[in-house]
Amino acid sequence: MAHKWSNPEQKLSHTRKTLRQHIDEVNSLLETFLKFYGLWEKYHKIANFLAEYHDYGKLHREWELGKKRGHSHWSYEYLIEKKISLNEEVDPILQFLILRHHSTLSRRIGGNLANRKIQLNGKEFSLGAVFEIITEKELDYRIKSIPREELINLIDVFGLFKLADICSAEGKTALKFEKPKVYENLMRSLFQKLDEKRWKEQKTTISLPNIALLRAYTGWGKTTAGLLFFTEKSPEKIFYLMPTITAINKFYETLHKVFGDEKVSKYFYFLDTEIKENDEKLSQLFFFKNFITPYIITTVDQFLLSFLQTGKYYTKRVMFRNSGLIIDEIHLLNPLMLHLLTYFIKTYKKFYNLKILLMSATLPKALARYLKENIKIPDSSFLDFSYGYKEKRRIMWKWVDKDIENYLEKIIEKKRKGKRILVIVNTVEKAIKIGKKLEEEFGLEYGEDFIVFHARFMYLHRREKEEWIEKFKKNPHILIATQVCEVSLDISYDVLFTELASLSALIQRFGRVNRYGDKTKEINTYIFEPERKDKKRYPYSEEELCDARELVKQFDENKLENEKALLDTFDNIFTYEKLVSEIEDVKKKVRIENWEHSLKFFFSLEIDDERLRRLLDYREGFTVMVIPHQNCIVDETKEYVGNLLSKSFSGLSFNEKLKLFARIKEIAVPVPIWWIKGAVTKEEKGFPIIDFKDKIYNKKYGFCKLKSEII
Repeated sequence: MAHKWSNPEQKLSHTRKTLRQHIDEVNSLLETFLKFYGLWEKYHKIANFLAEYHDYGKLHREWELGKKRGHSHWSYEYLIEKKISLNEEVDPILQFLILRHHSTLSRRIGGNLANRKIQLNGKEFSLGAVFEIITEKELDYRIKSIPREELINLIDVFGLFKLADICSAEGKTALKFEKPKVYENLMRSLFQKLDEKRWKEQKTTISLPNIALLRAYTGWGKTTAGLLFFTEKSPEKIFYLMPTITAINKFYETLHKVFGDEKVSKYFYFLDTEIKENDEKLSQLFFFKNFITPYIITTVDQFLLSFLQTGKYYTKRVMFRNSGLIIDEIHLLNPLMLHLLTYFIKTYKKFYNLKILLMSATLPKALARYLKENIKIPDSSFLDFSYGYKEKRRIMWKWVDKDIENYLEKIIEKKRKGKRILVIVNTVEKAIKIGKKLEEEFGLEYGEDFIVFHARFMYLHRREKEEWIEKFKKNPHILIATQVCEVSLDISYDVLFTELASLSALIQRFGRVNRYGDKTKEINTYIFEPERKDKKRYPYSEEELCDARELVKQFDENKLENEKALLDTFDNIFTYEKLVSEIEDVKKKVRIENWEHSLKFFFSLEIDDERLRRLLDYREGFTVMVIPHQNCIVDETKEYVGNLLSKSFSGLSFNEKLKLFARIKEIAVPVPIWWIKGAVTKEEKGFPIIDFKDKIYNKKYGFCKLKSEII
């Protein structure tokens, strides 16, 4: 027994690094991290304890002999055997965190881990038995007795410890934090064309309190001007939560030109997967940059998954402490996301000292009232510049009570007359079907006359399509798209052909036509009755379509006086009572109290826990990044994916790993979480590789549900 544990001063923990050196590096990084987030003074002892003992399992003789089946359970054994204690109130919590420091914070110790053998007092026991007797009951007791804020802080400290551990393991020990700097002259440089009258309006955001609402007409510049909100608020970081990847990419380029590569990052593509311990560092490589940059552009999904504590997302949540949030196009959130967002803002705004600006070009009165009442936003904190819509009537539409496919010849005719044509349909399947008809029945050339654009493309191909749109923006072409283009396209189309959608979606679609004009005297929009085969997964309800149909017929052709009349009618139809009813229905389905009861603001949400899984299954908008298995790919992308996944990280330098991992992320596709059910899944390079039996992929049309659609 004397040789059961080796010496941390001599034992190599990582390449050319002893365990003691690794512990010292983690401690040093933790000091930097905790001081930045204001947690050092109160929690430095806990942080130091985690740093000191998390890898002591590597001192175990079996790990020394090469039986490296993980080491966290042996680190836990060391604490129990040596009776290591910080204080009795947090000891069971620290034991649990060290045991789980390479996995999710699941309260259940099951499977292979529970059967691992550890030795105490010369006898061998299963880990599950020891955990149940020594830690589990005491852990639950302590967690019940600790205030909510304290639990939140403890997990944030643990998240920072995890990041410090990864940074040390990868040799990233010289991290420097920098706060965002927002001042007027810098902000002026963000605008390509500065309107002095509008600039005076934009500067009024500076005087808004810490949580506020902004509504401004299309073209006012709210996305860029939103940064002014933080001029006098000094957040530790500024997060932009945007609705689409395209919008993120576009705004990233805007900020990147002014602030530079070291200060702006985006992480919509980031995926926190359940992977083996040896691969974990690889899955976190991009996290260093996103962790330290002052300006971060991401999605609402990422924010919600962090606060839902899904999987290993607890390592992300701490980044939002003392931060500023700009939530753009807030009206696009469905009732579930709206409910979760307001819940987490209410719960964390005081603990995290959040500064939040909620923005929309078409903020309905019902939504404004809901936000003001649920997040406690006073009327004085609502800036409304929607008056600009009174001066505009950029669209005139014609209602067509037919399927849009019956109008393909007219679409082609408009294109041949030199028009830029935008076709928006409500489902990916419909977009693909129209694209195939243009290509096969009408002889149009994909990539020359038209393309199809939706959310289910590899990032590699999605970026190519964005570049195509930018390249052809002044040339006649046809873009067939789904809702992804409603807030993503910063170009102006001449004619819009769209399926009927919800009123808010239609208003967004109208904003893609005659974008920089003020008036039109001719019809430039055609609205069609949609075809709905799968009503269960259809993005709009029958009631939403009924309301929209009524409005469209009311203002058909030249009956719309100005765009403000359109918004006012929308406000009359979409009442506060209707919105509350939708949200109350969501509350019955997701039961956020189950989340509170089960997780205690401490544990991780287990995706396979059926009681809570529906939180993510309810909405298709919650996505995960997957790589299509080669069996699903039907073009030359198959060979590219195979070659890329065959490459090994072994022997590569850190920068080489970054480049390879970036290339692998480029072949990942965001898909609805519910797609994963029943699919054949394996893990490689930190990503799930999915072999869908009923779906295929190619770079023209992306993921398709039915093989017949693109073969």
